[in-house]
Order: sequence, then C-alpha cells, then structure tokens
Amino acid sequence: MTDTQIDQKMEAPEGFKEIIFPKQYGIGRSYVGGDTDKNRLRVKYFIRKSDKRFFAKVFFGVMAQGPPFHAHGGSQAAVLDETMGLAAWVADKSVVSASIKVEYVKMLKLLQVCTIETWIEKVDGRKVWVKSELKDENNIVYSRGTGLFIIIPDEKISKNGFHKELREQVDL
Repeated sequence: MTDTQIDQKMEAPEGFKEIIFPKQYGIGRSYVGGDTDKNRLRVKYFIRKSDKRFFAKVFFGVMAQGPPFHAHGGSQAAVLDETMGLAAWVADKSVVSASIKVEYVKMLKLLQVCTIETWIEKVDGRKVWVKSELKDENNIVYSRGTGLFIIIPDEKISKNGFHKELREQVDL
C-alpha cells in the first residue's frame, strides 16, 4: 500500500469530524500518535457528528510488528488505551487510566488501516468506564478494550490548555 493510499483510507468518513491531536504538549509528544516514523503507527481521531461517538483510524506499519507479519499486541493495546482516554477527554472528563483490559480476538496483519470505535459505558463519580473495538474495513474485530479511567483536576495534567483545545473541537 502506498502512502497516498494509506492517507486516503485515513480520511474522515462522511458525517465525521477529524479531531486534531496536539503535536506537542507537556514536554513531549503522544507515545502513540506522536511518532513521526510512518512505518510504525499512524493515527487520526474523529467524532461522529450524529452522536459524538469517538473513533480512530490506525495504520499498523512494519515497525509495529510482533509475530511475523502481524501487529504487536502492545501496539494494539496502546492505541486502544489512548483512544479510550481521548474519548473521555473530548466528553469533558479529564482522565488517566486506572486499568485497561485488552481481549485479542484475531491476529492483525500489518500494513492495513483499521478503525477503533470507542464509547463511554458508565460514569460514577470520578470513575469512567470506557469500551472500544478495533476492526478492519470488513468490520472484522481484532481486539477489544475495556478501561477504568479516573477523573482528575485539569490543572494536575494540563497546564497548557491541552484538554480545552480538544474539547473545543467537539463543540461541547
């Protein structure tokens, strides 16, 4: 697959709005989406306009390899974790992960663009439960994530307006 083909598959689908993740925040970049090596992971984030559900499109390049010709389970876990956390952030909940669980359903071949659908399952006080599914373009599920996230004050993790910048893109 060429870079142009990958870029086309990573575009926002009809009825979705791309959420631009800040290239730099704090003292660095995102562990998942901040890598400039196009051969590892490429990630774009989206909100479905109709219901504000959070999505990501992810390309798993050759540098994301675990078993031969397949994506490393850790690469899947990392994008599921980040996507679940961001889903809470754009829903006006500043969170950090308390625990995540990943169910690997099927081995994921490299060099393809997948979609992650993410939703908030429940909120109880400072606890936010989030779920996600990583699927290919044929809607085949490769992994599922569930996470418990804890709401913390914005000033503890975002002194530079990072969360505000994300929230404003969603028109909350």
